[in-house]
Amino acid sequence: MDYVERNRASFDKLAHQSGLKWRHRELTIQFISSFQMLLGGNRVLDLGCGAGHDALRLKRYNLQVQGLDISEVMLAEAKQHVQGVEFIQGDFRHIPTDDDLYDGVWANASLIYLTKDDFHKAADEVYRVLKPGGVFFSSYRIGEGSCVSEGIFNQLYGEEEIQNILRSHGFRIFDRMNTKDEDDTFFSLYAVKQ
Repeated sequence: MDYVERNRASFDKLAHQSGLKWRHRELTIQFISSFQMLLGGNRVLDLGCGAGHDALRLKRYNLQVQGLDISEVMLAEAKQHVQGVEFIQGDFRHIPTDDDLYDGVWANASLIYLTKDDFHKAADEVYRVLKPGGVFFSSYRIGEGSCVSEGIFNQLYGEEEIQNILRSHGFRIFDRMNTKDEDDTFFSLYAVKQ
């Protein structure tokens, strides 16, 4: 079993836990507000939607949201609790949608579950599915190396490293900020498809 399948199995188990932990809830609302104002349209992909917490908040801004996650169990939870959002099962490395489809892609602490090599594949996919001028919000754990937490692989990044990766895939970064979540420091980026 490769690391992506182990992650999926771990997310399947977590989906059944009551009080599923959700990272930086209050800050997410602020980020979504800014994200929505930057969009040139209203079609958005919630990449790594999990149980649908962010998809619900994105929808409240009158956005047409599609949620994507690798865990069918997480998606079942999302479908049960969030109405009016289409949820699909898929892998970040091969997003199962058309080119130039979304005005924005929202990846809130989800791309950290890929190795650096696979992150490059996912960055290409995000670029492919975004419309020209589309907005890409993403957040990452600051650090070096990788770790496994609750059976889930996590890749850590330096700020300059991730900015260089995104630039190399055709994105222009126009804003960034750091946030604290319990013991971890995250940084978030707004980028646009050039």
